[in-house]
Amino acid sequence: MVAVAAFGITLFFSKLSFFSFLELKGLDLLFVLRGPLPPPDSIVIVAIDEPSMAEIGRQWPWPRSLHAQLIQQLNKAGAKVIGFDILFSEPSEPAEDAELARILRGSGNVVLVSALSVVNDPLFRHTTRIDPIPALREAATVGSPLISIDADGVVRRARLLAPDMPSFALQVIRRYLENPTPKTAVATRASRFNQRELLQEALINYRGPPKTIKTFSYYQALHYERMLPPGVFAGKIVLVGRLLEAIPEPQRLSGDTFLTPFSWITGSPSAGVEIQANVIDNLLKGQFVSELGGHGPWILLLSLTLAASLLVAQLKPVTALITTVALAILTMTTAYLVFTHMDLWLPMLSTVMSLGLVYGGHLLTKTLRAEHERRQLLEEINRDLEARIAERTQELSTANQKLHQRHREIEAAYQELTRTQEQLVHSGKMASLGLLVAGVAHELNNPISYVSSNLEFVEDYAERLVRMIQTHDRVGQPTDSVHHNDELQEADKFDTTLRTLRELVSSCREGTERVKKIVLDLRVFSRTDDVGLVLADLHEGIESTLNLLAKQYQDRITIHREYGCLPLVECYPGQINQVFMNLLQNAAQAIQKPKGEVWIRTELDQDCARIVIKDNGVGIPEKDMSRIFDPFFTTKPVGTGTGLGLSISYGIIEKHGGKIRVASQVGEGTEFTVELPVRLMRKAV
Repeated sequence: MVAVAAFGITLFFSKLSFFSFLELKGLDLLFVLRGPLPPPDSIVIVAIDEPSMAEIGRQWPWPRSLHAQLIQQLNKAGAKVIGFDILFSEPSEPAEDAELARILRGSGNVVLVSALSVVNDPLFRHTTRIDPIPALREAATVGSPLISIDADGVVRRARLLAPDMPSFALQVIRRYLENPTPKTAVATRASRFNQRELLQEALINYRGPPKTIKTFSYYQALHYERMLPPGVFAGKIVLVGRLLEAIPEPQRLSGDTFLTPFSWITGSPSAGVEIQANVIDNLLKGQFVSELGGHGPWILLLSLTLAASLLVAQLKPVTALITTVALAILTMTTAYLVFTHMDLWLPMLSTVMSLGLVYGGHLLTKTLRAEHERRQLLEEINRDLEARIAERTQELSTANQKLHQRHREIEAAYQELTRTQEQLVHSGKMASLGLLVAGVAHELNNPISYVSSNLEFVEDYAERLVRMIQTHDRVGQPTDSVHHNDELQEADKFDTTLRTLRELVSSCREGTERVKKIVLDLRVFSRTDDVGLVLADLHEGIESTLNLLAKQYQDRITIHREYGCLPLVECYPGQINQVFMNLLQNAAQAIQKPKGEVWIRTELDQDCARIVIKDNGVGIPEKDMSRIFDPFFTTKPVGTGTGLGLSISYGIIEKHGGKIRVASQVGEGTEFTVELPVRLMRKAV
């Protein structure tokens, strides 16, 4: 069924002009693949070409006496038949016409060409035959170049005989065979064509591209004795015609060129005289390109289609595709070999198309069959699935209830974990504050102690001042001289006492200012973050932290400040201060030698504030570097560290969308780098 359908579709497309055009292009391809054949020995062309125009020095049309001279020279050289592919339809000078007619009658072996002028009108088709002038037509044999030009402009066929006139090629062959010749085999081959075959169009078997036929210039033939090898025209058919590559406008010489199967490769057309030479050669050798006649091509195509269909039906799609391609290549190779060795044209396109349709048809059939089987299988699966789905739905319902219960348990566990995490952070904060208590208590106790001591002296000196004032008041009253002198001495001490009192008051004021500063630093360090994100001065936070760590640093650690120009940073200040406290405490604790140094460097890198805290302490071993930010991990002795400081710091920096890095070397110190964005992305918090 597939083979019949493929054959029918191919048969339909073969009736279309476009399909026929592609088949003809396939014939052209066969010619090109075969390549040029050796030139025929019995045919020579005398070309009216550019060199002849230059040598003769005359514009077209040339004097007909010049053609008469050429005929005489060719006959003298032994030419057997002379064919002029030149239309002498217009009279010239009477003497010139008479001279040419005289030579034609005397030669008896010249064939002239006539032409057909066709007028195509929507209402009618008018064909006019144009013959040479009567004087020349009566003196020579006349034939018409009956060639057919296909729709693509290529000449592929020629007719040898028309109802009212034989072709130019046939007339040349007749003249050639009428003359005595030892080549009887030629006459035998040419006589194979019967009347019916001569009336049909035949495919021209081109021997090659332009200039394949042996060609000499017109002026060389006029002087063949000194310009050409001896015997070049002896016993040959000599065809005279135009072979111009460029036709100058002033000469008004109409072009006589046509496209041939070789033109699409060479890029140039062939002259009409060359086409006639190929037709004459085909007649002499009986080697026109043959075609399968009648229903032969379709019977062959149907047989091949049926065989291919039976083969493809048994194969899998990929194997079938490879087999189809192989059959197509085999078909084209066979067509080429048959054309090359038998001059028989087997159309390739219809065969390849039929093979492709067979493969496509079987592929479509298998696809539809597979689709039908798939649908049946799906129906069975669906019926089986319905029962399974009901069972599975019940299982899923039970599992869903368990999942909800598990979800509630996980949510409760998560909330408990959150509370635990908050407690850990709070513990970390309390641990940091615990380390500060001793130092802060000491810092507060010193100023408060000497303020308290000074107040006792202030009270004593105030009493002295009161007595001095009372004594001063009694200085003006009359008293005995001794008592008066004692009072004067007391008055002299007034200035000294007042000066000492002022110094004590100033010392108390200094102590209260120091207490006030410590309280302010505590307030800056522990400022609440409940108000949300604010713009904070990082340098202020660092300084407040350093003030609170004064006891730990004291005089044994030197602070090197390398502050850059930082803008106000959007952050939670209390949390950032806690990071500074953890890092600076770690630096102080890492310096175990009597004297140490800590470097604090800040800088702005594009949109990030970078804070680097470096110490020259004991450093961190390489094996611990990957764990220092883990909760509860510490390298300090038991009871001196919780292992939460760096973990909490890491979480705070991550919360602010920043980064914290560490670099350390044992015995040389540790460097922490904190990077915070100047403006915090809300989604990072």
